[in-house]
Amino acid sequence: EERFYKAKHDAQHACEELRAKIQRSSIHEAVRKELLSAVASAESRINEVSPTRSHPGAQLRDLTKEISHLQVAETWLAAADRVLGRLGSNGPRSPRARLEQEVDTVMWHVRAGEWDGRLTAAVTGLQLVVQDAEAHAANVTHR
Repeated sequence: EERFYKAKHDAQHACEELRAKIQRSSIHEAVRKELLSAVASAESRINEVSPTRSHPGAQLRDLTKEISHLQVAETWLAAADRVLGRLGSNGPRSPRARLEQEVDTVMWHVRAGEWDGRLTAAVTGLQLVVQDAEAHAANVTHR
């Protein structure tokens, strides 16, 4: 029972940290709302887990992993937002379009509650596009 409450506390703490990070982030307001909604959903799922359920510790560990996937997603969504800002509206369209597409894909998984390997794969795609767009943004800002 002690391990259950520790796991529940850890999951709740991860949600609190993520909420604070999202609120401090400079990400686009629509993305912020979606991510905060996902955190609220995770907290609700955490609160539903009770010691009388089957394998409650495993459920809480899985939720904590999903929250960590959301944390990584927030990091790369914020990076994408910064790069989009650096590219500007007059910057190259191709990197902008690819970034927006990858952000949409990540957000689709967030909205769908798919915070597992599918979100991780989408975030990996976003990470690669952000890194590529960084090079284009550097060219735009140095002209």
